[in-house]
Amino acid sequence: MKRGLYLALSVFLLASLCVQLSAQTPAAQDSLSYRQQLDKLLPLAQSGTRNADLFYNLGVCYYELGQPGKSILYFLRALNIDSSHVQARENIAYIQSLHPSDVQAPRRPFLLQLLLNIYDFFSLNRLALVLLILGLFCTLSAQWLMHYPPEKEHGLPVLVLSILLIFFLITGGTLLLKNHRQRHNPKAVVMREGAPVNSAPSNGKALQYLSEGTILQIKQSSNGWSQVILADGFSGWIADAQLERVVPLKKPAEK
Repeated sequence: MKRGLYLALSVFLLASLCVQLSAQTPAAQDSLSYRQQLDKLLPLAQSGTRNADLFYNLGVCYYELGQPGKSILYFLRALNIDSSHVQARENIAYIQSLHPSDVQAPRRPFLLQLLLNIYDFFSLNRLALVLLILGLFCTLSAQWLMHYPPEKEHGLPVLVLSILLIFFLITGGTLLLKNHRQRHNPKAVVMREGAPVNSAPSNGKALQYLSEGTILQIKQSSNGWSQVILADGFSGWIADAQLERVVPLKKPAEK
């Protein structure tokens, strides 16, 4: 009788263990899959490959592996290359929505937000294409003006050429601005939970503590500390070891 009870209890415990293992297996397999993808993609990024989709996929892998700081960092790097990358922008908004108590940027006026959306839509590649098209139309308009009958009023070709030149200059200026911001992006991401923001570098008083994945802008850096500006306009100093820049600083060449 006792042997039967022991046998039944053993079978029950074994079945329970099998159920637990089967329930944990998919998550463990997903984690292993993302880890394997990360091991394949990360060397490409570290070798100097700059591709928005590569950085986006790295961000997805880091998020699934429970590293929101790294995830947001690579989503920002994807946007730094291609500001029109919708998935990266949406994923950043989603991760931030999971932590409503974190520092959030104030809501922008509708017109300003519309202009910023248009600015983001025109990535460097799109701006370069538009600039080439406008340059072609400007050339054709100039030819039209030069060969316009002298006895006719030149108001129409002059107006068309002037409008095209204005759009050409605006597009060219925007292209130069975006190219400069891409190379000198001041944004950084907090890599550690509870990173303190001090009133002064080194021995300053801690004013507040930031969550992992908080996005901020670096105003200046000195001796391992950076003066940062948060999304709500708050300013303070934070140790460089707590941050990782969207555009890493170039290491000085060895002599």
